[in-house]
Amino acid sequence: MDLKPLSYNGRNEGIEVTLRTQIRPGDDVVNVSAAIHSLFPDAVVEDFENETFPSTRDVEIVCKHLSFETFLEQLRKQTILDTAMDAMGQQLQESKTVFQVSRLAAYAGKIAFTFDDVPLGGCFDIHLEGVGLSDWIEACTWHSGRQNVPRQLHDLAAMDAAGDATTWHQ
Repeated sequence: MDLKPLSYNGRNEGIEVTLRTQIRPGDDVVNVSAAIHSLFPDAVVEDFENETFPSTRDVEIVCKHLSFETFLEQLRKQTILDTAMDAMGQQLQESKTVFQVSRLAAYAGKIAFTFDDVPLGGCFDIHLEGVGLSDWIEACTWHSGRQNVPRQLHDLAAMDAAGDATTWHQ
């Protein structure tokens, strides 16, 4: 039997979703804002004064109380739910976690998780916080393939710290 998963969005589910990113000289605020809105359409990004290149700007953008719905839809569309579960769970500590995604990929409407090195174009830090966060991560990244190959956070099939697969299922 193929079960249809519940639809998760991070709102009214006890999960607080926050995005943080640093705007440095050379970053185009309009493009960074567009990248944020491609994954989090409800994000409120303050307006910054347009500066000519080279900019002296060095500020942090923080967007709180975000819906995770578009982000999760994109994970499903790209079929990277297991990767997402592993990336979200790598820094999980009780009721908090943080993971990074590429701003350049987000600008293209895609999700690419980043590990260690900051990619060209920078990255977004996505913070999740809430009671039962580990169960929520497993549930929001569930897919029918887990009926045949069960997965859970921090299992032996999880990716390593560099983001590489530790095992492949046949």
